[in-house]
This record gives sequence, structure tokens and C-alpha cells, in this order.
Amino acid sequence: MQDIFKNKINYVFDEISPNPELSFLQNIKKDLPNFDCIIAIGGGSVLDSAKFLSLKNEIMAKNGALEIIGNVESKSIYAIPTTAGTSSELTKWATIWDKDSNIKYSLNHNLLYPKIAIYDINLMQSIPKDITISTGLDVLSHAVESIWNINANPISTNNAIKAIDLILQNLALLSCNLDSRDLRENLALACIYAGFAFSNTQTALAHAISYPITMRFGIPHGIACSFSIPLLLDCIPKGESCSLLLQYKDRIKNLFYDLEISQDLKDYGLDSKFINEIFVSLNQRAKNSIFDINFVKERFLENI
Repeated sequence: MQDIFKNKINYVFDEISPNPELSFLQNIKKDLPNFDCIIAIGGGSVLDSAKFLSLKNEIMAKNGALEIIGNVESKSIYAIPTTAGTSSELTKWATIWDKDSNIKYSLNHNLLYPKIAIYDINLMQSIPKDITISTGLDVLSHAVESIWNINANPISTNNAIKAIDLILQNLALLSCNLDSRDLRENLALACIYAGFAFSNTQTALAHAISYPITMRFGIPHGIACSFSIPLLLDCIPKGESCSLLLQYKDRIKNLFYDLEISQDLKDYGLDSKFINEIFVSLNQRAKNSIFDINFVKERFLENI
């Protein structure tokens, strides 16, 4: 990049950690020099951080949410994802964390859509197995969550189905053949379809359940938001979404076996006390789902 742009690059920051913290980003924001745009190269945490930093405005936590102070202005973002997972390059949301307050924030504004998303499979070729699996399951979760969703529509559902098919056909194979460019391309395509799907619906219950688990135990997001999918498929109420998703039920469960990803709630630190805490404090995303939340809670308690 520096060879291409030479002196046009006036600042490089390469210290973004997974699950970026609000205070960390606020401190970076204070010291940023003037710039015209952001070229964001990295996974979801990097892209989400770029969105935060692209806003000219001060961003403050208020009443459990992030507030953008004043008339919103932003700099353009050119997003180059290095993982096939979060689809942040296609959405107007950024996930920001505050572990001290035990809060996961969602920064949301139409100006946070990147101006351009560039997919270069060469940048994804070196992703290790664990991250390949975690980010791939994040794609699966985005797709499934956009279907069992009150905001679902025919277009979002069609994109979600394409993503699910690609994940089921390619993720287990890729985990055993990490050098395959074709399989990497298929995962990137699945990520694009899933991004098109949930950018219209938002995520739902599986993501809402995941945030306290990641916050408390540091479980990678893609695992935390997907391990509950097989159990949730057993809880889905009858209807169009049920009919659509149940045809994938066995294949999804088999995918977790093939990837050696546990579906046992205890393996993720869940006991009856923590399950009750999670369901008492579910965030707004849970309300996007079509589930009977009390029934789901009882099923979780039965499975520990």
C-alpha cells in the first residue's frame, strides 16, 4: 500500500485487537491527524474500528447505547476484508465493546456503509484453521438469523439460503484444505450473500445470547453466535421459517460434528445461573427473532 500511495498515506494504525473497546477507540480518535479517507484492511474488528474512527463527531456512551454527538459527518471508508465472516464491509453497523461496564454496543448510521468493498482472496489464504472455522460459522449464523427474523423478506431470505448452501458445501472441506483458493472464494461469496441478508434484517436471538458469553469467557464471536443454532432449530415455531430451515437441520448439526465444534452448553460456561442471567438481560437483537423466548430458555435449562 505504501509503495502504491507513497506520501499520500499520512497515518498507519495497526494495533486493533479483537472486540475493540470503546475507551481504546475514543483515545485513538483524539490523536488522529487530518485525513481524507480510511483504507481498512483486516477482519471485522478492524472494519468496525474504521467505522468508529471515520465519524468526525464525538461518540459517547449514554443510557446503554452509543450516541453520535451533533450533525453526523464522516470520512469515506474503503473496506478490504481479510476474513470471510462479519460482512462489516457491507453493513452500517459497528460492534464496540465496554468490558468494564459489561456492555456490547452497536454503532449504527447510514454513513457507516463503506464506500467500496474490495475482496482479494490472496489476503484470506493465510487464515489459520481456527479463525477460518469461527468466521465461517459467523457467516452461517448471519444467514440463519436473517431467516428466523421478524424483519425477513423474500430478497433477504433468498440471499440467506445461498449463503447457507455455500457454507454447508464448503466450510468443512476448507477446514481440511486451507490452501484451496476455490473454497476460499466460495466462503467469501457466502459472506457476501449473508451480508446482503442480515444487513436488511439485523441479527437475532443467537447473537443476543452470544454477547454475554464472549464478554465473560472470551469465546470467539463466530463460535459464540453459532454453537446454539442446532438447539435453536429445535425451538423454532411452526411457519414458513420453520419449514425452510428444518430442511437444513441435520446438515447443520453434522457440520458442527465435522468441524469438531461442541454443541454442549456446558463447554461454553453455561449453567442454570448464567442462562437465567443471559435471558434476563437479552439485548434488542433478541426481539428480532420469531421465537418464544421463555420456551427457548426452558430448553436451554433442560440441556445442561
